[in-house]
Amino acid sequence: MTTNAIVRESYRTLARLIQRQPDPVKGMKELRSSFRKELKQDETIEDRVREAGEQIAYLRIITPKDRSRSTGSGGRWVYKDGKAVEGGNATSQIGDRVHTNWDGSNLDPCSVKRHSASLKRAGFVNNLHAKGIF
Repeated sequence: MTTNAIVRESYRTLARLIQRQPDPVKGMKELRSSFRKELKQDETIEDRVREAGEQIAYLRIITPKDRSRSTGSGGRWVYKDGKAVEGGNATSQIGDRVHTNWDGSNLDPCSVKRHSASLKRAGFVNNLHAKGIF
């Protein structure tokens, strides 16, 4: 990318992040003045772009997520008899109780497999150290 494109991209990214801050007016004034400021004798455009990148990284950490950009497509979809069920009728019930095949005496095999994979990924291969067997 050319230098102009990199500068414009970093400016746009900073502007978007500043707009989501609690006081965006002050931040935008600061951004405009810092980008329009003259270069010092020993300063280059690459130095300014690097500083802008550091500011972007910091703002990405402290800035709340943008709710308007989320798709909202996640969630739970339940189908009964080939039709989508919405609201409180999404679970099968027997009387007032929610019916499920899995309880404390028989565990869901998919949940057990996912749990074991998570433990293995986290580094808990076995529990021999807890039993005293080395």
